Amino acid sequence: NGIPHIVIADPEATLADILRNQLGLTGTKVGCNEGVCGSCSVILDGKLVRSCVTKFKKIPEWACVTTVEGIGTPEKLHPIQKALVLYGAAQCGFCMPGFVVSAKALLEQNPSPKREDVRDWFQKNLNACRCTGYKPIVDAVMDAAAVMRGDQPEESLDYHLPADGRIWGGKYPRPSAVAKVTGTAEYGEDLGKRLPSNTLQCALVQAKVSHANILKIDSSEAEKMPGVFKVVTHRDIKGKNRINGLVTWASNKCDGWDRPILADSKVFQYGDAIAIVCADTKEQALAAAEKVKVDLEVLPAYMNALEAMADDAIEIHPGTPIIYFTQGVVKGQETKPLMASAAFVAEGSYYTQRQPHLTIEPDMGFAYFDEEGRLTIHSKSIALYLHALMISEGLGLDASQIRMVQNTAGGTFGYKFCPTIEALVGAACIATQRPVYLEYDYEQFITYTGKRSPFFTNVKLGTDKNGKIVAMETDWIVDHGAYSEFGDLLTHKGAQFIGAGYDIPNIRGRGRTVCTNHAWGAP
Repeated sequence: NGIPHIVIADPEATLADILRNQLGLTGTKVGCNEGVCGSCSVILDGKLVRSCVTKFKKIPEWACVTTVEGIGTPEKLHPIQKALVLYGAAQCGFCMPGFVVSAKALLEQNPSPKREDVRDWFQKNLNACRCTGYKPIVDAVMDAAAVMRGDQPEESLDYHLPADGRIWGGKYPRPSAVAKVTGTAEYGEDLGKRLPSNTLQCALVQAKVSHANILKIDSSEAEKMPGVFKVVTHRDIKGKNRINGLVTWASNKCDGWDRPILADSKVFQYGDAIAIVCADTKEQALAAAEKVKVDLEVLPAYMNALEAMADDAIEIHPGTPIIYFTQGVVKGQETKPLMASAAFVAEGSYYTQRQPHLTIEPDMGFAYFDEEGRLTIHSKSIALYLHALMISEGLGLDASQIRMVQNTAGGTFGYKFCPTIEALVGAACIATQRPVYLEYDYEQFITYTGKRSPFFTNVKLGTDKNGKIVAMETDWIVDHGAYSEFGDLLTHKGAQFIGAGYDIPNIRGRGRTVCTNHAWGAP
């Protein structure tokens, strides 16, 4: 950014690490850490690179690096940043610094791009956004290019309140937009760098199988590793060691207390958290996590609902049936005679796949006790009070003893309706009585957090001779993964939405929630 810096670093360190950790330039965000999301984009000696995979040993001396901080500031925005604000491109905003830098590199090479050129550039350079659909970003780059060429004044990128004062449906900038396009918005990992020096860095010990009985957890070797303060297991949790799944319907055969904070007797899905290593550094915590020994008796793993419903399948949660919730639909007359007399009948079987929410920012959070003695948990929860209620009994606290704080969230798209990191950092903080910080790499993020549940759906429609629907029969199975939270609520959605939008006078249907050993279902 035009300022000379002398850096002494591990040759294997990445440019992103150096910028963020050694130079304090946290405007460069790190998402995937694999070079495929573009949030870490910087310009190195005139070339756009992804800094999370650019090693220090590959950087020549006196290299010129431009980050988002060198392009514009909140007080003096670059036209690219102004345009992104005007067009509402900064939504969750985590990807925005990467787009700003990438667009700057494009316009330096091609001052007069076509829309297709802009899209191709972002595609080629792997700049991903999960919020916008890209149109506002392309719109912004085209207008910024016109300003930079001198074809239109920079004032054209300023927002002006319409004469009628109407904001709804217009381009009123969101209050957080400037911080997001300048990289000054602080997300979870950025805030983690603001924690006090006695903060413990955490690493998870996770299950590498999908279904097993836990015979023994031995953390003795790990506890002797350099920098390790404590290895937290289920034995350190004073409460129920379960997350409250908030059963909604009384007919649910599951009580909702099936998801452990830290696995104690069983592994229910790949990635289940078994222990939390708390150490002075992240590297020490990760090294010690490899030394925790877990003896398992591997059990059959049911990786979809149809396998779990087989006659010879065992109960995943002993005492709870595999099919633990049924939702019926009854409207109008019995459908079987209507189907028999219908002029036309159409039917089909459908599968909607399991979907990871794929936010650019992976999950991370931290916890400490505040000045009033409350357990304070920072995360990108989108349901703060709900999450306090869901984790409090499991941790052995009253919900009033927990203070939840939402970090700036790099997208959630629904998965953060479930607690994913909150109970873990809470448990580690209580067990150590120290501030703690935990972040997932992208593999952990994919394997540990909840996913949108697949539906196996059968639909049959009968119509009269004019094609008007007279009856519908539905049968849907929800593969809700290993844990029940919000499973009955999701199954109920099938009753609401299958056939929705049509005036169907006669319906009979049944939906079932099924437990499997796949990742648990999140909204």
